Amino acid sequence: MKMTKEELKKLFNNKILLISVIAIIFIPILYSSIFDKSVWDPYGNAKHLPVAVVNLDESTSVMGQKLEIGSDFISNLKKNHDLDWHFVDEKEAENGLKDLKYYMVVTIPKDFSKNAASVIKDNPKKMEIIYTTNESLNYIANEISQVAATSLESQVRNQVVTAYTTAVVQAAEKLVGGLGQLKDGTNQLANGTKQLDSGLGQYTQGVQQADGGAQQLARGLTELNSNVPALQDGVTRLNSGSEQLNSAINQLNTSLNPIRNNMNPIVTSLNNLAEGTKLLEAGLLEFERELNPNLLEELRAALIQIGTNVDNILANKDLLNNFSSQANELATQANIIAQKLSNINTNISKINSDMNNYVSNILASIDIPEDQKATIAAQIAAHAEELLAAQIATAQNEFNQALSVLVNDVTNLTNLSQEVSQASSNVASVAEAVAFSSNDIHKSIQFISSGVNQLDYAIQKVPHSEYASNVSGTLAYISNDFGRLSRELPVALNGISELANGSNQLNSGLHQLSGQIPTLASGVKQLSSGSNQLEIGLNELSSKSPELMSGIETLENGAVELADAVAKGVDATSTVKITKKNIDQFANPTKLTNKEYSKVQNYGVALAPYIMSLALFVGTMLFNFVYPIRKVSLLEESSSSWWTSKVTLGFMVSSAMAFIQASIMLLIGLPVDNVILFYLTAFVTAWSYMSLVMFLAMTFDNPGRFIAMVLLVLQLGGAGGTFPVELQSKFYQIIHPYLPMSYSVYAFRESISGGIGSPLYNKSIVILLIIFVVFVFLLKLSMSILQNKHLGGVSRLNDNQKLQELLK
Repeated sequence: MKMTKEELKKLFNNKILLISVIAIIFIPILYSSIFDKSVWDPYGNAKHLPVAVVNLDESTSVMGQKLEIGSDFISNLKKNHDLDWHFVDEKEAENGLKDLKYYMVVTIPKDFSKNAASVIKDNPKKMEIIYTTNESLNYIANEISQVAATSLESQVRNQVVTAYTTAVVQAAEKLVGGLGQLKDGTNQLANGTKQLDSGLGQYTQGVQQADGGAQQLARGLTELNSNVPALQDGVTRLNSGSEQLNSAINQLNTSLNPIRNNMNPIVTSLNNLAEGTKLLEAGLLEFERELNPNLLEELRAALIQIGTNVDNILANKDLLNNFSSQANELATQANIIAQKLSNINTNISKINSDMNNYVSNILASIDIPEDQKATIAAQIAAHAEELLAAQIATAQNEFNQALSVLVNDVTNLTNLSQEVSQASSNVASVAEAVAFSSNDIHKSIQFISSGVNQLDYAIQKVPHSEYASNVSGTLAYISNDFGRLSRELPVALNGISELANGSNQLNSGLHQLSGQIPTLASGVKQLSSGSNQLEIGLNELSSKSPELMSGIETLENGAVELADAVAKGVDATSTVKITKKNIDQFANPTKLTNKEYSKVQNYGVALAPYIMSLALFVGTMLFNFVYPIRKVSLLEESSSSWWTSKVTLGFMVSSAMAFIQASIMLLIGLPVDNVILFYLTAFVTAWSYMSLVMFLAMTFDNPGRFIAMVLLVLQLGGAGGTFPVELQSKFYQIIHPYLPMSYSVYAFRESISGGIGSPLYNKSIVILLIIFVVFVFLLKLSMSILQNKHLGGVSRLNDNQKLQELLK
């Protein structure tokens, strides 16, 4: 114990040595933390790995669907962030790979989609994705790139399968629809075959009837062939007649041209005639106004008054004188009426003259022959004069008769009045005269009243309305006739032109018909020959009818079976429903599920057990390289004290290394499943490494240190810290169980992420403890031998230090 204190005292008093030891204590954590953190999550940062993508693909079509695998592939990559994709052209990608800008170039050839579509052809071609890598730039990056390329290849494969599956499903849906139609069709076919079977008998009878008809047809064709010459002769005569008709129509068309040219003047003249009719109607109105119907009313009233006065003559003599006066006034009015009638006659003559002038002007404006104008004017004048003269004459005669009677009665009445005045003294004479005169006056008044009524009736017979309506009606009739003529004549003329054209076409057609008569005759002969062949074929068909009946029965049975089979097929296919999920199932029929027995977050966590074990071994080896391990603190102490001092110092240094390393690894974010086991593993590993390396350095001095370095190198390859030992060569597989680091790696893995299992962990801890105990015991034995040989404190390392001092 005394020697141990002295060992530590000298260490703390030697500042250089103390600093060296302290530095060596931190070597494991520096080594493990720096190295492990540098590769903490390389695969997680693969999104920063630059990869160029070149798309040369050209689209194509398959089963009616457009196929653009290259474009779809690029679209998917743009959503993929696993790598740093750069979409460039072929030249830029090549230059980028040469300039170490890209770790990999992925090229999609131009026949990519075309080869994808060739799967349904006789010689399908595989789709090829070309990826170019630069392995010398970084092999791990190359491996990552290849993994990504494999993933891309899988994506493309799934994409192609999806496209084909979609196309097949669509075709299948159409097929199902077609099967439904086929089902209906087969049912109709089955029903049709039954109808065909029942109708075949009728068909057989029809064939027999057709055979008989064919014979009649042959006879009719023979007769037709004999009548073809007569037909040709008739067509020749018809052709000659059509030429004559065409000539006559052309002459008619030529003669109608003047009439066509004179239509417009005739229409204009008719319009002028209508205007003249209006003027004639105005003149008749003037005639009616000149009649002055008020005079007739006054005359009628006067006559009534006379009748009243006559009745009162005998009662009052003075009334007779008044009556005489009124009779004279009545005579005066009658003369006025006679004068008016004379004026009326004058007006009527003027009206007739004006009407004749209007008619003459109208006829002068019409471009027709003079004899026709004279005829039309004479007809209009005669008709008008007849109507007017007859009515006026009748009225004038009746009026003159009435007026004569009225004048005679008035004269008689005047004379009678004078006689009454002269014989007023003779009452009897007056009474008789009055009685006689009263009777005559009553008769005269009745006659005058009758004459007035006849005059009124005659005047009503001669109003302007009837004359105007007659003349206007006549002119309207003429105007309508000429209007209809003006409308229908162009149509008739056009019809004649069309008739001429049709006659020309008829003539042309007859010429063609005449030219085709020989062809008709030849065709009739061919038809006659064909009818004979038809008759032969119908006879053969009639003889084959029984075989046809048998075939129809077989067809009917087959149609029924086909309908049943198709119906079953439709029922089976209708239950199959293809959705997007089904298509995805075709494209990706398997699902890879990773049930993690243990979870390792990233590459740094996975590499930590190996790096920590390696760092502790390097730390213990450096301590035994730097520290003068053979130096004796007290010369007169036993080998056990010497051993105790060295083991205690090694234990303290290794424990410090383990504690600092484990603690700082926890601080920098290393996820640990079991902290206690983690610290325990670190301590046991450091103790076993320290005892092993200290034994080699103490026992063999510098050669022992060399052996420690060789052991370190062997453990780098054989401990299974990076790749599974099964992937390494046989040599490393053999030495793996005998390497201390193999068990420290297992123990660290179990404590950090689990999954190794308690048995292997316990085994690893036990083996490490055994190494520790065994080499501590071997160290005591070695130090006893060295002390007995007086080699304690003697070291080549000390000589090396002296040599270094000499070189200074």
